[in-house]
Amino acid sequence: MQNLNLYQLERTQQSGPRPAQMLLGLGVVLLLCLGHASWQAWQLHHGAQRLAEKQLQAQQEEAQLASALGSFIEPTLDERLPEELAAREQGNRELQRLVAYLQLLGSQRSAGFVAPLAALTEQHPPSGLWLNGISLREGGGIFVCRGAARTRSCCRRTCSAWGRVPYSAGVSSRVSMCSVVTINCCILTSRPS
Repeated sequence: MQNLNLYQLERTQQSGPRPAQMLLGLGVVLLLCLGHASWQAWQLHHGAQRLAEKQLQAQQEEAQLASALGSFIEPTLDERLPEELAAREQGNRELQRLVAYLQLLGSQRSAGFVAPLAALTEQHPPSGLWLNGISLREGGGIFVCRGAARTRSCCRRTCSAWGRVPYSAGVSSRVSMCSVVTINCCILTSRPS
């Protein structure tokens, strides 16, 4: 059997925080709320200052814009511009025609006599051949050399050498010789094809 003491006070076991701990926790929460509220108030105050500065700056810029628009004079088209533009375009077309004409003259000049004379300087006539006349006709289309040679073979060698020059590729060459005692007269005519 078990003995029970009915006169003994039973103590209840408490679980959870004590009232002092509850008061301490409540104080911490209130401090955190107060810190957060002060932080938010400072942010709000700082934001309001920045907003006021930006609004002041916007008002100043709007005032500058209004003064600039007030002094702005809208440009008008000068009536002389289309005429002046047409005149300059006409002048440009004339200059382009002049450039094309000068280029044509330059190409005719270089094609006219430079190529055959350059080809002639590349040739070394054999001994016994003398050139005493060179003529160009039709803008360099006809090239004639006149001279004298001791033998007919000198003229033939000169004509065959002339046929190997790049200028005279595809050129018809003709040699006419006139016999004068011991000297032959050689005429070389070339016409580029």
